Amino acid sequence: MKTIFYKFMLTMIVAVGLLVGVVKGQEARQKWVMKKKMKYEQKRNQVVGTIGSNSLVMLDEYEMATYHQ
Repeated sequence: MKTIFYKFMLTMIVAVGLLVGVVKGQEARQKWVMKKKMKYEQKRNQVVGTIGSNSLVMLDEYEMATYHQ
């Protein structure tokens, strides 16, 4: 169900992007589609990360190098 919803959302983003392309031009369409895809994917990754574990802590590159050799 989740993959179907994900594919549906990407299809809708591209479809609305076509309308934006007709009205504002192809460059505006590309910017709009990329902005919406990135926003949706970031939101999806945050939900997946919080569901997977309750104690999820983001580490920076120094902590990764120190603790995960």
